[in-house]
Amino acid sequence: MFATQVFKGVRVLELAQFVFVPAAGAILADLGADVIKIEMPEGDPYRRLKITDGRQTKSANLAMELNNRNKRSIAIDLKSDEGRELFLQLVETADVFLTSIRPGALKRLGLTLDVLRERNPRLIYAHGNGLGFRGEQADRAGYDASCFWARGGFAHMLSTPGQRPTRPRPALGDHAGAMNVAFGMASALFHRERTGEPTTVEISLLSSAMWILSADVTMGAALSDEQLAKLANPGRHALTSAYETADGRFLQLMFLDPERYWPELCRRTGREDMLEDVRFATVESRVEHGEALLTALDEAFASRTLDEWRAVFADWDAPWEVIQNLRELVTDPQAEANDVLFDVTVEDGTPVTIVSGPVSFDGSPLPPEPKCAPTMGRDTAELLREIGLSDEAIADCAGRGVVTGVA
Repeated sequence: MFATQVFKGVRVLELAQFVFVPAAGAILADLGADVIKIEMPEGDPYRRLKITDGRQTKSANLAMELNNRNKRSIAIDLKSDEGRELFLQLVETADVFLTSIRPGALKRLGLTLDVLRERNPRLIYAHGNGLGFRGEQADRAGYDASCFWARGGFAHMLSTPGQRPTRPRPALGDHAGAMNVAFGMASALFHRERTGEPTTVEISLLSSAMWILSADVTMGAALSDEQLAKLANPGRHALTSAYETADGRFLQLMFLDPERYWPELCRRTGREDMLEDVRFATVESRVEHGEALLTALDEAFASRTLDEWRAVFADWDAPWEVIQNLRELVTDPQAEANDVLFDVTVEDGTPVTIVSGPVSFDGSPLPPEPKCAPTMGRDTAELLREIGLSDEAIADCAGRGVVTGVA
């Protein structure tokens, strides 16, 4: 079953690069929006980025496919008066202008809010950046590892004291922030539908990080330095800890209702004796004697393999999970049942498996006809025809370098 195309009929002009904002465009494109990727003649720099961690294969740039599927691409020289005018004609047809270009650069291009609204008074103006749009550093360069992971507190909170800061996974902050951008656009479209009023939407990587980390950030505003040091390095808690099995795998427990699960945990781990141990008789005493309890459970879990523990816990309605590796994750039966992954075919015919958006409508998040990311300027001629240019005029523009991608 395929998703209801909830954004069908919505046109988004995306002038954005790399991942953070383009990923939000991909989410809307999956759900039916006509997302037009606007590229300068040199293209999105992400097309040329040489990534050495495996996200590029001989046949496909997997990161480009993931963040630009189901879009169309037009390549225009926005620094030329004629190219800028063509873009403004596209603006007249759009519902949303989505961008990650910094305010200073947009001003130099003549693409500020007032200019675009003059051509399209109903246009929603959605903007994502690193550090927000007010303050002295609003125009500062920013990426997820710098603004989200480092400045946003994640590196500190997830690192071990005395060791180098933990490295982020690729595009972690970008994809987290992209959901906020997509939510902002959806909210603005809803508001305009109800009131007729367009709005501006602003999302930063810093604000996204602080929201996701808000349980800790809130404590940061209330606790002393000594308390914060403990908060950042809380140690292990027996009933919300990961335990290593005999074959080197890990099971994660998350028993936030300790009285409910404690007796059955003792029975299933073969440690019924702990039910009679006064050190573990209450929640408070189990906390007081936490190290002894951790040692006992470590020994218990180390006595069996992962498969053996799966069998022991299989019929237990409790919040535990195996810590999966990537190979297990991409073959997870629940992911398959919920259409979390789908295939697209890149230009040379190679199938590529990518992750769907996380929101489902009518039972599935999948687009009805998944399409690969467009090559740069692939749809230039088609889009120029849609705003009224003849084939002769299009060829003339291409010949003079105003647009590229025209065969």
